[in-house]
Amino acid sequence: MGDLNCVPESGITAFVEQEDDVLASWEVDAGDRGSAGVTGSAAAAAKDMLAALAAFHDGRGRVRFARVIPSMSGAEYRYGATVLTAHRRAGATTTVPGDAWDLVQ
Repeated sequence: MGDLNCVPESGITAFVEQEDDVLASWEVDAGDRGSAGVTGSAAAAAKDMLAALAAFHDGRGRVRFARVIPSMSGAEYRYGATVLTAHRRAGATTTVPGDAWDLVQ
């Protein structure tokens, strides 16, 4: 498994403020596989995303802020800023502050 301590909580909060009513959403895309989750902390979301990404040889992951918005079907997420992006190639993970999701597919 990769180094889950490479994104300490101080590193997340150093470049973005998280409002009280905002959640932290994470997702991992590894081709035809992946995973996702939601938590109340950007730091926790980053660690969860990196742990999930480490299960794949190649892939990408990101942490974004999100709010739950009422909708006709119940509720939906409205996504905000990307806090962290990670790319994994040949078993090695690189993290980038902010949005670098489209740099690697």
